[in-house]
Amino acid sequence: MSAVDHRLGNEQAATHGMTPGTQVMERRVAPVAVNHRRAVLRQLKMSPKDLDPIGRGYLDQYCRVTSKVALIDKWIEQHGMIGADGEPAAALRLYASLVNSARMALAKLEQHLLVDAPVDPSSKLQQYIDAQSELIPEDEQPPVTLVVANLDDDGSVSA
Repeated sequence: MSAVDHRLGNEQAATHGMTPGTQVMERRVAPVAVNHRRAVLRQLKMSPKDLDPIGRGYLDQYCRVTSKVALIDKWIEQHGMIGADGEPAAALRLYASLVNSARMALAKLEQHLLVDAPVDPSSKLQQYIDAQSELIPEDEQPPVTLVVANLDDDGSVSA
């Protein structure tokens, strides 16, 4: 391969935006990541303020990696997976790794959101009752009724 062919290959790599350490990569990834972030937050019915710094970090990581996958997908649609020389596109070397990174980042974000999710006390109580009822044979289970009561300002109980 001559120096000219090598240089042309690098220019082609820059068109999909995945050449490491280039401004081209950041200019292409950032807007896609911002749009993806908005879409994810909209689907979750959340705003960025609802996330703590760790959650925002997981969301940012997921959106940036997913945007890189989307850019490679778009480039492959336009140029094909296999080049004229019969070799797979160079971006495909990154593809599986990026998809796996996106999967792991989404799992971390999901886990983080579930840990911080507010828990309804009555549902937690019902889960405990259900778990206990599984330990007792059916014919020995006492009837269970969940009653939710409120305390008034004077300390009296109202249903």
